[in-house]
Amino acid sequence: MRVALVGIPAGDMESIQTHLRNLAKGFESSGHMVDIIDHRSEARISGHDFVAILSEPTGLGAKLPARISEFLANAGTLTGKRSMAILRKKGFMSGKSLAKLMAMLEAEGMVVTCGEIVAKPEESLAAARGAPVVRN
Repeated sequence: MRVALVGIPAGDMESIQTHLRNLAKGFESSGHMVDIIDHRSEARISGHDFVAILSEPTGLGAKLPARISEFLANAGTLTGKRSMAILRKKGFMSGKSLAKLMAMLEAEGMVVTCGEIVAKPEESLAAARGAPVVRN
């Protein structure tokens, strides 16, 4: 299956780069084809079977980058697309931030099959291996 992996950091890409690589390894070890999509591009993700969005809070609270909703609005038809929300742990309200990220994905019509909070890069690998990647 084709998996789109999108990383949308609060700052520069370096903060989530290791997590993106480990997520890609985890999905590939399960036999899936992974495309890492740059959030700054105008790439469409509607051709993929499964979408994983990785982000992080902008500060110590639960606020998320505005780039997430901008990317999703321009990413093509996402209604009914199965997805996974992944949040890099940062700050004090990671659970609330994950809930907000999942709500953003659902607002675009995506079906969020799971959500994960990852603190260490090794956790990203385990999250991808355990993801419920199924075709619609």
